[in-house]
Amino acid sequence: MTTPASSTGSSTLTTLSSSSSDALLSAPATLTLGRLHGAAVVRIAFGVLWAVDATFKWLPGFIHGQTLGDELGKAADVQTPVFHQWLQMWHAIGTSVPGAFAVGTAVIETLIALGLLLGAFSNVVFIGSAVFSFGIWSGAEGFHLPWKQGMTDLGPSVGYIFASLALYYAFAGSSWSLDTRLRPALGRYGRLCGRPAG
Repeated sequence: MTTPASSTGSSTLTTLSSSSSDALLSAPATLTLGRLHGAAVVRIAFGVLWAVDATFKWLPGFIHGQTLGDELGKAADVQTPVFHQWLQMWHAIGTSVPGAFAVGTAVIETLIALGLLLGAFSNVVFIGSAVFSFGIWSGAEGFHLPWKQGMTDLGPSVGYIFASLALYYAFAGSSWSLDTRLRPALGRYGRLCGRPAG
């Protein structure tokens, strides 16, 4: 007795999809230890970069909110409607409680730096730093608008977005990290951490 074609196709699709997800889940095991260590080195170097950024945020001029008006003041230069309103919103939020906004920014950057350096909660840190970097690029850097002749780049934070996502997909929290100890201890919440190597 033969199985109908539609049923076979469905079964094949299910088999393919489960084998694809199994391969994705075991990806760290299939990567060489050298590549995982290389990704860990890049993660730690990126953590040093975030630590330098965080240090600047703890300096008196920023932490007391004295520079926020200038740093979030790109709306005056950008007249494109949607972007202008977006930048005005962030300027209003930041300057309404400048001290709290500055401290919040400094704390977030410090936590990202520590997460990257220690390899703790790597999956959360990679995705969180990408989202936070987008916030900086779209807020303080104002998408690097207005785009004009003579520009040479789109602003530094856009690079942070892609670096964070690249580290996530390179399993950079799989080795030389606290995640190797945290993941088993967290049970169902272990997915917040990088997958263990091998």
